[in-house]
Amino acid sequence: YTSVVQVQLRGDDEKYAATVEAVSNEADLAILRVDLFDKGTLDLYPLPIGRIPSLQESVEVIGYPAGGDSLSITKGVVSRIEMQEYTQAGEILLALQIDAAINPGNSGGPVVNERLEVIGVAFQGLDEAENVGYVVPSSVLLHFMEDVRRGKNPRFCKLGCDVQFLESSSFRKLLKMKQGQTNEDPKKQKQTGVMVRRVYPLSAAVGKLKKFDVIMAADGIPVGNDGKIPFRRGERVALGGYVSSLFAGDIITLTILREGLELEVSFPVQPIQHLVPAHFDNEPPPYLICSGLVFTVLSVPYLDAKGAWDEFYSESVTYLQGLVNQPPSSAGDQVVVLAQVLAHRDNLGYEDLTDLRLLKFNGQSVRSLRHLNELITTSNGDFLIFEFAPEDGGRMIILERENNERATKEVCHEHSIGYTYCNANR
Repeated sequence: YTSVVQVQLRGDDEKYAATVEAVSNEADLAILRVDLFDKGTLDLYPLPIGRIPSLQESVEVIGYPAGGDSLSITKGVVSRIEMQEYTQAGEILLALQIDAAINPGNSGGPVVNERLEVIGVAFQGLDEAENVGYVVPSSVLLHFMEDVRRGKNPRFCKLGCDVQFLESSSFRKLLKMKQGQTNEDPKKQKQTGVMVRRVYPLSAAVGKLKKFDVIMAADGIPVGNDGKIPFRRGERVALGGYVSSLFAGDIITLTILREGLELEVSFPVQPIQHLVPAHFDNEPPPYLICSGLVFTVLSVPYLDAKGAWDEFYSESVTYLQGLVNQPPSSAGDQVVVLAQVLAHRDNLGYEDLTDLRLLKFNGQSVRSLRHLNELITTSNGDFLIFEFAPEDGGRMIILERENNERATKEVCHEHSIGYTYCNANR
């Protein structure tokens, strides 16, 4: 939510205003434009973008970490290349692990090889270990830049299904997978892959993949029983590393095993929307106030603020945390929660309620915050009836409709809240 971004060159006392051209929360990257650079007097030149480095290849991290104002350069080697969770938005993408320290302030700095080619961007460290840093590799950087060039919102694609590894031989026998050469059939080829557990309702994989299908290959690339595919000689990465390299709309062809029969299915890959978003595309969190009841959309930052992943907070928060990895059933679905109650004489008795998932309003299922706003605005009964999870035995809030407009205005005035409803998606 930064309103001003400034850029300062090494050895220069002047700061230049920059404009944010594009942002990818998923990849923890942004593109800045600086219009006031005087190219005639400043000695600037671009660094080329290089390939993903090999293991043990030397790299240097350039940046301005905490502890000083001057440029810092640390040197290390690439120690690991695998899929990692990017903490900015919880996306799992390819990342480089290096043994050069990455501290606060290094983030966003280029990581270069011995030929001064940019092989990635420093973005996070590991608190529990020393000299462990992570780098956004050049492949992810180029994907982000290509999305921007195409005029699209930078996103990374997924297959649209959950899978289970098949490292158990008993499981593979159940799915009628060939186990390899036997004395009876020396030409029998071993089959490997991962099993589909669930297909997301809104993904393009619906009607193409089914539960218990075994994904054996993607675009001809064999998938192991551990869900990994060949990457480079002696190296393997998760199947998601390949899928995330594709662009929205690209067609992927999967070789699958269904009830012992080998088939091929094709469909376009696309980014997957989660029921609980990791961010709101750099917009303020949405909210709705009704007679002092503050409703918002459940999000990962909301749960972070509650310390949901640190320690037990409450049964309500634990219930909400269980919704994080669920896919939406229909487009626009959101989890609406009662965040808090701003005390007012018309909501007395409810002021201690918090972190409750709203299921119904006046008997109608609530699909999103916008839907709730529409239901409240168009209601004409004597009461406003809110029903919360769980569906059987959940709490209820009853308010008188004729007092709602007055009570809402009084609460907002008392707490200096300018709008009763704020939603970037309206």
